[in-house]
Amino acid sequence: MLDDLRTTDGPLRRAVRGTVTLLALLTLWAPALFAQGALPSNAAEAIERGERLMEEALATYDAQYPDRPLWQQAFREGRNAVDLAPGRPEPLRFLAEAYSRANWPGPAVRTWEQFIAAGGELDDEAEELYVTAANANAYAAYEQGNLQLAAEMYLRVTQNVPTNLEAHRWLGRILLEAGRPEQAVAAWQTVVELDPADRGARYFLDLARAQARWGTEAATAFFEGVAAYEAGDMTQARNAFAVATARNADYAEAWAWLGRVAFERGDYQDALTAYTRASELEPSNTTYAWFRQESQRLAGGGATPASDDADDADGTDDGADEGSPTDGIGVTPPATDPGAAQDD
Repeated sequence: MLDDLRTTDGPLRRAVRGTVTLLALLTLWAPALFAQGALPSNAAEAIERGERLMEEALATYDAQYPDRPLWQQAFREGRNAVDLAPGRPEPLRFLAEAYSRANWPGPAVRTWEQFIAAGGELDDEAEELYVTAANANAYAAYEQGNLQLAAEMYLRVTQNVPTNLEAHRWLGRILLEAGRPEQAVAAWQTVVELDPADRGARYFLDLARAQARWGTEAATAFFEGVAAYEAGDMTQARNAFAVATARNADYAEAWAWLGRVAFERGDYQDALTAYTRASELEPSNTTYAWFRQESQRLAGGGATPASDDADDADGTDDGADEGSPTDGIGVTPPATDPGAAQDD
């Protein structure tokens, strides 16, 4: 036997080595095996009592509030189950559901997130309860003017339930309001991907991209100008486009729209000035060049009439920048505020 142990790879030595390896593996696997075992009976019984109390509360009260006696008893059973089975998702799920159904969103959200952290998975029912409470909490923070906290809350919802449109919309809205367009782009892009038919989301995605490229004040003024133009308020449109060019003198599209308004109002000298600036910034844009030449002619400059080969006076142009944040002049304000459905 001693010889076997001394031998480099004797039968007994191999057996001992195998036993040591097995013990090491069991040591590593034991916590996982224990965690996957049956819920302690006393914790399971506490959950059962809590579920009966929750059902009774729902059947007894016309309106559910967390201070009602049956709900208080249900909460105690849930907390007791959590203490009896620490780290297990089952008690956390019951307690989170009880908080949700009793309309206590603060503890509900914290407990749902603890449930997720403990390895719990949100089924359809749990997902609905979680997002209802979490979005309500986030909106309350927004209403109080705490944009940072509201954004963080909505962000957590998007991380836990990536398909929740409401959270993505509000996250995008808040980031725009907070002057963080680069991050807002990601939120609005997600909304567009989840709901391609959402025209409002496409508008705000364009706005976020324009703000990221040209600056928040310049892009906001530009989009306000487009909205005024679409509404037929040419004076407001002109003033807004002028603000956009003042905030960023390199904003070619803002200069072009300023020129367009002047051109349509018959102010051809002003149109010439604006279109000249736009053409200097984007020399390859044939639309800008056409309107500059036509403005010069109509202003009495004696230029040859612009070629009909240029694009029509609708301002669209195949030569315009492909990445234009507004696709030429096709910007249309959204029919509703991005959060209108949640403001009610």
